[in-house]
This record gives sequence, C-alpha cells and structure tokens, in this order.
Amino acid sequence: MKNAIIRIITNIMATTGLAAVVLSLIVRIRLHPSYDLYFSYAVLQIFGANIAIHLGLLLTQKFDSKYLVLEVLLDMAYISAVVTAFGLAFDWFVATPILILVAMAAVIHLSAIFLNMARIREDANIINKLLEKRDGNKRVIDSKGQINFP
Repeated sequence: MKNAIIRIITNIMATTGLAAVVLSLIVRIRLHPSYDLYFSYAVLQIFGANIAIHLGLLLTQKFDSKYLVLEVLLDMAYISAVVTAFGLAFDWFVATPILILVAMAAVIHLSAIFLNMARIREDANIINKLLEKRDGNKRVIDSKGQINFP
C-alpha cells in the first residue's frame, strides 16, 4: 500500500512537470500567443536547470564514499551551484531570494532520496519474499539493505 502511494505521488509530480514543459513549448512556438510568455520562459529555464542537475548527478554518483552523508552533501553542493548559476543567468533572485531557491532545491532533493529509499526497501522485501518462496527461509537482503549470503 505504502509503495503504491509513493508511486502515485511520483507519477503525479512527473506528469505535472512534463505538462508544464509541454505547455511552455507550445507557448514558445506560439500556437497560443495569448498565454503569458514569462511562464513559458520560466518553465524552460527550470527544465534546463533540471537537465543540468541530473546530468551532473550522474557524475557525482561516480564518487563513492562509505559515508552516505558525504555523498548527499556533495549532491546538495552541486545542486546549489546549478541553482545559483541559473538564478544569476536568468535573474531569478529578483523575485525570490537565493536562500529560498537553494532551500527549495534541498527539500526536493531530500524528498527524492526518501522516496527512492522507500522504493528500494519495498523492492528488497519483494525480492526476499520471492527468494523465501523458492529457497525456504533464507533472507538474502536484511531490513537494513545489507546483503547476506546464506
């Protein structure tokens, strides 16, 4: 049940974001010139920032540390740098202070981490149930996510 709710929330967020990007593209190609172009520019700027963030996160994932907090801090520093760079490039700080934007990015990133952790835990439980059906009571992945070899 919990996993289903997390998937629904993730899908809602993803489709909302995709709808905003598609709407802004439609506005940009002027199929509906009556819409506010500022909204279109803002959505495309945010979309560009998200592309830069996700491509950079692919690089930061190559950094492997035994300390999860260090990895999260590296990700947060990178995200803050991208938000700051895009904010300076597109004058976002005129309307919203830099600390608010960085805090927003941190909340979004930490929420994504917790959603992923919940999904991984649910996947581990499903794998364990399948293995228990197949092999008896051998639990391969414990509740902390550690792999145990029977």
